[in-house]
Amino acid sequence: MSTFPQDERRALLRALRLLRVDKGGFWGSVAAGAAGLSSSVALAAVSAWLITRASQMPPVLALGVATTSVRFFGVSKALLRYVNRIFSHRVTLYGMSNLRTAVYATLADSPTDVVTSVRRGDLLARTGRDVDSVGDVVVKAVQPGAVAGIVCLVSCLIVGILCPPIGLLLAGCLLISGILAPYLAMRGGRIAEEAQVRDETEISATALTMLDSAAELRVAGRVDAMEEVQEATEQRIFRHRDAAARPQALAIALDTLAMGIAVVGAILIGSRALDAGTLSATALAVCVLTPLAAFEATQGLGEAAIQLVRSAKAAQRILELLDRAQRSEEPEAPAPRHERGLHATDLIIGWPGGPDVAGPFELHVERGSSVAIVGHSGIGKSTLLYTLAGMLRPHAGSVRLDGHEVSTLDRRTVSRTLTLTAEDAHVFETTVLENLRVARPSVTEREAVELLVRAGLGTWLTQLPRGVHTLLGEDAATISGGERRRLLLARALASDAEFLLLDEPGEHLDPETADELIRDLLRAGKNSADPRTIILVTHRLTPLDAADEVIVITRADGGIAHVSARGTHEELTERLASYAWAAKQE
Repeated sequence: MSTFPQDERRALLRALRLLRVDKGGFWGSVAAGAAGLSSSVALAAVSAWLITRASQMPPVLALGVATTSVRFFGVSKALLRYVNRIFSHRVTLYGMSNLRTAVYATLADSPTDVVTSVRRGDLLARTGRDVDSVGDVVVKAVQPGAVAGIVCLVSCLIVGILCPPIGLLLAGCLLISGILAPYLAMRGGRIAEEAQVRDETEISATALTMLDSAAELRVAGRVDAMEEVQEATEQRIFRHRDAAARPQALAIALDTLAMGIAVVGAILIGSRALDAGTLSATALAVCVLTPLAAFEATQGLGEAAIQLVRSAKAAQRILELLDRAQRSEEPEAPAPRHERGLHATDLIIGWPGGPDVAGPFELHVERGSSVAIVGHSGIGKSTLLYTLAGMLRPHAGSVRLDGHEVSTLDRRTVSRTLTLTAEDAHVFETTVLENLRVARPSVTEREAVELLVRAGLGTWLTQLPRGVHTLLGEDAATISGGERRRLLLARALASDAEFLLLDEPGEHLDPETADELIRDLLRAGKNSADPRTIILVTHRLTPLDAADEVIVITRADGGIAHVSARGTHEELTERLASYAWAAKQE
C-alpha cells in the first residue's frame, strides 16, 4: 500500500485551491519561520565559538561582537517565531473560512438529497473537523517542510565551509531525520487515520442522537445502551492509536539516532582534523554543537507527515460530498413552455433512496392564488412541499416554475421566486431583526415591526426588553412554540419571493389564533400592496374558506397516498362527508 497515493495527492491539491491561500502571507510565514530557526542555529554556532574562544582568555574586546550576536540571535529567535505564528495563523484561518464558505455554498445550491443521503454525524464531521484538517495542512505540514528545507541547507553550508566531511555527514543525517523518519511516521499516521475516520464519525452521529433525542431515549430506557455503543467506539479508537504508535515511536527513535550520529561523527572527524591542523578548536566546537540546533528543524516533520495524511483523507471526504452535489446538477432545461405559475404533472414523491410516498399529483397554481393541502400526519404533505420547492427530486413526473423544471434551476434563482418555511426551520441565536434579515438583508427596523405585527407578534414584541434588537436563545429556546412559528412566518413574509410554501403555520397556536392567522395568509394573494401566492399545509379546516383550492390527501389500504378530493372549502363540505365532519369537530 502506497504511503501517499496519487488520488489523495490530487484531492489535497484540489482542496488547497479551494482554500485560496494567501501566497504573500504563506511565504511571509515561511520566511519568518526559516529566519527564526536559522537564528537558533546561529545562536548555537556563535555560542559554541564564544565559549571556546573565551576559554583561551583573549582580550575582552575580541569577544564583543560575539556576545552582542548571542543577544541578537536570542531575541530574534523568539521575535521571529512570534511573527511566524501571526502570518501562519492568519493564512490558515482565512483558508478555513474560504473552504467552509465554498462547501456551504455548494451544498446550499444543491438538491436536498445530497445532504440527506449523508448521516448527520458524517455531515458534521465533513463540514467541521475535515475542513479544519485541510486548513491545517498549510501551517502544520507545508510550511514546516519548507522551513526545514531552508534551515537544513543553511546548517549544512555553515558546517561544510568549516569542515566539508562533517558537512556531508550532517547532510546525510538530516536526510534520515527529514525523510526516513517522517516516512515511518506517515505509515503510522495512515494506520490510525484510516481506522479512526469511521469510528469518529460514528461517535459524532451517536452523540448527536443522544443530544437531540435525550428525552425519547430516557423514556425508552435506551440511554445506557447508547452510552455502551459510544464507549465501545472510543475503545476501538484507542486500539487503533496504539497500533499506529509503533511506527511513530520508531520514527522518533530514528530522529534521535540520526542526531546522535551527527554529533558523535562530528567529534570523531573534527578531532582528526584538529590533530592534522586543518580545523581550529573554536571551529570544532561550532561543528559539534551546530547539529544540535539544526535537528530542531526536522523534529517536527514526523507530525507534519501525519498531518499530510490526515488532511489528504479529509480532502477526499469533502470533495466526495462536493462532487456529489455537482453531479446532481442536470443539463440545462429545455426551452420553457409558455406557462406561468407552479405546475406539477404526474408527480410522485418520496425521499431519496426510499419508497414512493404519495402521488401522482396534478397541480396548477397560478400567481396570486392560494392552495391548502390537508391530510393525516405522516401522509406526505411536507414531502410534497419539499418537492415543489425543488429541495427533493421527484420519483417520477415533473415540477415546473414558469415553464422551467425546478430541479434544473439554480437554487438562488428558485429562492428569488419561491421560498419554503419548514415546520422545523432554524431560528438563529441572534436578534429578532437579524432572524428576519435571513430572508431579506435589507429589512429595516420599521419593516420588521410591521412584519411581526402581521404575524400576530405585536403584543409579544412590546414585551421584549430591546424590541427587535432582543437576542434570542439557541434555536429559539427562550420563546414558546407558538411564538417560534409566528417568527418563522414573519421571516417568510419578509422574503421578496412571490410563492410562499408554508408547513403548518398554525402549529402550537390556539385554534382561534391559528384560524385567524391562516385566513390572513390565504388572503395574502389578494393583497394589492404585497400580493403573494400561497401553498400551505395544515390540519385546520375551518379557515380554509379563504383558500382558492383545498387538496385532500388520503391513503388507501395497501397503496401510497394520493389526492382523494379537491375543490373549494364549500364544495368539499357539501360533497365529502368526512371533510364536513372533521371541520365540524373543530
